[in-house]
Amino acid sequence: MLSAVVWVIVTNADAQEIFVQAGTQGPGIGGAITVTQIVGLHVDFNAISFHHDFTVSGIRYKDDLDLRQGGLYLDLFPPYASGFRITAGVRFSDDHLKGTSVPTNGTYLFGGKQYPAFPGEYAVAEARYPSVMPYFGVGYGHHPQAKGLGFIADLGVAYGIPEVSYTLSPTLIQRTGPAMSQQIASEGLNELKSKVSPYRWYPVVQIGVSYRF
Repeated sequence: MLSAVVWVIVTNADAQEIFVQAGTQGPGIGGAITVTQIVGLHVDFNAISFHHDFTVSGIRYKDDLDLRQGGLYLDLFPPYASGFRITAGVRFSDDHLKGTSVPTNGTYLFGGKQYPAFPGEYAVAEARYPSVMPYFGVGYGHHPQAKGLGFIADLGVAYGIPEVSYTLSPTLIQRTGPAMSQQIASEGLNELKSKVSPYRWYPVVQIGVSYRF
């Protein structure tokens, strides 16, 4: 839906700027319009996917990390600021991390006890950011100045507490038993929460080029 909004702004007859950017949210595109000489609006959409290993409760996980974010922002240009601006808005997120456990030397270590890693036995750790997060930052560019190419930059932070889950495969639950599997899942969930908690403040750093027409 947000990509459609970006497309509307980029292609609408009243659009005044299009841009490309890259940074902590991956590569992206966007569009900006001028409301007054000190007020503007811009939207963007960014996406990137990559693989990353992490550890929870002494177990290694191979994960797929998908970052899909866009935003709608209000830009305020203080007088005599030479293109610098204050930006506030909301980010729409589909950031999702999902990791599947990988055995070490053919075993898992759960609750201080080693278990042989049989086929079909694994744990899954997941984390997902809220779909909507407030954003505040400072930046440069998108100002209604001379037409043509320009430079843009953003430095800010979005806020959102990731939701997490930690589950065991049915075969692993069956072999460890209800009580032990519940303990394993609880320990894994608590450690996963502690790992992602510092990331509730989501840094945003982007640079790019724009074209104003």
